[in-house]
Amino acid sequence: MQREVTPVESRGGVISGRVMLVLISSVVGAVIALGLAWALFVRPH
Repeated sequence: MQREVTPVESRGGVISGRVMLVLISSVVGAVIALGLAWALFVRPH
């Protein structure tokens, strides 16, 4: 038997999911940017 989730609780889950999505996408973007910077500036020397 599951208990009912209040709107505040469900909204909290949505917000934390969005926060995780933003964190993951920013980490991925940072890794890609670092990889590009490394490929452009470090490797040719």
